[in-house]
Amino acid sequence: MTYLYLVRHGQTVVNAEGRFNGGGVDGPLTQSGVDGARAVHGMLRGVHFDRVVSSPLPRASMTARLVTAADAPIEYDDRLREMSLGDWDGQLLAPWMDDPEFINYRHHMERWDYRAVHAEGYQALVRRTTAAFRDLAASVGPDGRALVVSHGIVLTITSNFLTGTPLDHARDTGEVANTSVTVLETDGTHWRKVAWNVKPEESNRLRAAGL
Repeated sequence: MTYLYLVRHGQTVVNAEGRFNGGGVDGPLTQSGVDGARAVHGMLRGVHFDRVVSSPLPRASMTARLVTAADAPIEYDDRLREMSLGDWDGQLLAPWMDDPEFINYRHHMERWDYRAVHAEGYQALVRRTTAAFRDLAASVGPDGRALVVSHGIVLTITSNFLTGTPLDHARDTGEVANTSVTVLETDGTHWRKVAWNVKPEESNRLRAAGL
């Protein structure tokens, strides 16, 4: 089996301010985000990764550097960027909570009119991210392990979709937390969640799963 260890970037200033944090905006990590990434480094210290691949957005690349602590070279794949939220990116979330299109964005993804806000859309996101995950898994081969550092929407939607959840329900689990670890297992055809949304203080969950 091949294993992909998926890490969401550390908390950013944009996250902390309660703003849309899509692919069209970025911000520095907060101290909490830095501390969380260092804690993930400690949690994964004993795992050998054949490849480490990150989204090129600064919040992800900084997290990747902190998680690896220069123990492995970092590659970048533009397909792992966060979904662009168009006109929403950088805006405060609170004023949109009751808007019908925001409700679709969160709960009825196939009905969301992403074009109205010049966003990317979930269908396009899934096409590029599942291709990135499959290519990475194939490149490390059977019994290989790779580390992926990316974003909340990317990791939540892609993990659920690859493991058989219909797109319209791929956010029902809730979004993976900042500096959490999710592990996917694949034989090249079928995908399974081995660990989901494990925070550094819950590292015993990884050990219990044999990871």
